[in-house]
Amino acid sequence: MRIAYVFDPANLHSTTFSGVVRQGLTWAAGLPDFDMEAVFPVVHETFDWSGCDVLHLFQYGSWAEAIVAAAKRYDIPVVLSPIVDRSTPYGWRGRIISKIPFEKLGLRQRHRTLSGLMEACDAVLARSELEKSSLSDLSSDPGNIEIVRISIDCSAEVLRPDCIKVPRVFHMSHLNQERKNVRALIAVCEKLDVPLRLAGKVSDAGFSSWLEGKCKANPKLEYIGTITEGQKWEEMSEASVFSLPSLNEGIGLVALEAYVAGAHIVLTDRTGGIEYFGGDIEICDPASNADISRCISNALSKPMHYGPRYDALKAFSNEASVGRLAQVYRRLAPTLQGSGRQS
Repeated sequence: MRIAYVFDPANLHSTTFSGVVRQGLTWAAGLPDFDMEAVFPVVHETFDWSGCDVLHLFQYGSWAEAIVAAAKRYDIPVVLSPIVDRSTPYGWRGRIISKIPFEKLGLRQRHRTLSGLMEACDAVLARSELEKSSLSDLSSDPGNIEIVRISIDCSAEVLRPDCIKVPRVFHMSHLNQERKNVRALIAVCEKLDVPLRLAGKVSDAGFSSWLEGKCKANPKLEYIGTITEGQKWEEMSEASVFSLPSLNEGIGLVALEAYVAGAHIVLTDRTGGIEYFGGDIEICDPASNADISRCISNALSKPMHYGPRYDALKAFSNEASVGRLAQVYRRLAPTLQGSGRQS
């Protein structure tokens, strides 16, 4: 079976490697194990849609409408992964807005565009219960929305079963992004008098200067800069707690990795994918430093988890994720085998 993977054209001009593109490539790498192949149409080459069994769109926008129409001319089923990172569902306001025909006035509105694309596609994929709830608010057919959990890129070989655990908090992100809520995390750990190690990119000079000053004033606060994959797994394995107190987070992939490595996890009620952890995490309100503090204290008070969580590694594996994805593809094109519609 041959699946065309199409991404938002904005990814062509992005200065950072999109997590959405990374997820598509990760899925594509796992498809051959299920007798499937992903192909990537590009803008400067002619593409024969008739050679595809399924079209899978990642993200959404008016750019996707003509592509869906082209696929439908060949009776190709279309899968849509909108990638909606919201801290709360759209609700009734979003539902009403999605019904207004802005296009009749020559206008575009994202709720309306997303609603129309979901109606035109044969299946819509959500990564979490939170995202499914958001998409259901705008969909005329919520039963068409399925959850396919995304995976982490990790093998058992990189994990450290013999690591020395340290009673400290670890956090890794693009630190100066406001939604990552790092200032609140620093304030909480400072008040609790617990060690905090930060890793990741800092792209704002003002934040960098502020962080440097905080580190100088507090010996228990360390910024270790951007780190390698090996260093990442070492930090996650040694830390007793990983905290991601984001104001909103689509799926906290780095938290999934830290959980596999053996850390206790603190997330917020505005993070998608909380159900991935099966209840084994602390969930806080990111707008409340007191609540973040409560959850970090609870996590630190738990017995340390020594060694990796191999059951979670299996559950979060690309094999498990692609296996669920393959079920969707086969349901949409059940009579097609091999690679290409000619078969």
